[in-house]
Amino acid sequence: MKRRILIIAGLVALVLTGSVYAVRHARGNRNLSFTARIAARIARRLDLTDAQQAKVKSILEAERQNVAPLFAQAAKNRQQLHEATANGKFDEAQVRTIAAQQGQTMTELIVARERVKSKIYNDVLTPEQRTKADELMQRMEGHFRDRMHDGGSATIPLAP
Repeated sequence: MKRRILIIAGLVALVLTGSVYAVRHARGNRNLSFTARIAARIARRLDLTDAQQAKVKSILEAERQNVAPLFAQAAKNRQQLHEATANGKFDEAQVRTIAAQQGQTMTELIVARERVKSKIYNDVLTPEQRTKADELMQRMEGHFRDRMHDGGSATIPLAP
């Protein structure tokens, strides 16, 4: 199950942003966002038909209405955190409250992302495309894992 979730991670980025619509026009267009370029690459590698792209677009548009308020809330939480910690201020109780709110918002966004991934994987992709998607995700997962290990420590230095 975890593998299946990771398998479609590449599709996730495009799912919540609606980038799949740009897939047809993304080839060679370096002005597109990173997400749109990834979406275009995945669509090419999975050979999505026009009908499949349209179906993905309708799934994304339906979910976009649900996630728009969540993105707005996440931005609001980030702004509140910035204001709460500006100029060296730190009120642990306030930061914890904002962090808890952001955690709940992120939970809802993750659930929405996984719901969309599942719809695309199960309702749009053919068995052959699912196999290709699985293989792509294994390669991407390995690439990211290698980068994390080669990129050094993820710790925050406490002293300058």
